[in-house]
Amino acid sequence: MQRYFFNVRDGVSHPDAIGQEFATLADARAAAVRFAADVLRDENDALLRGEEWAVELVDAERGLLFSVIVATVGTEPVA
Repeated sequence: MQRYFFNVRDGVSHPDAIGQEFATLADARAAAVRFAADVLRDENDALLRGEEWAVELVDAERGLLFSVIVATVGTEPVA
């Protein structure tokens, strides 16, 4: 099992210090998408302000493997 980390970027970088173990990279990628969906459902303030938001899946050496990037387009930021 390999350890993978889910870093969140919403104008500021929030590195994952704990990570999770997965049997395959495909399992980790699927978990990153589910994690992004959970966070977006509960905390969408960054998107409402017009900021780009991302979950970055990185390995133990902090190499970027996969990103889920979400941004709003054509809307006025909410103050």
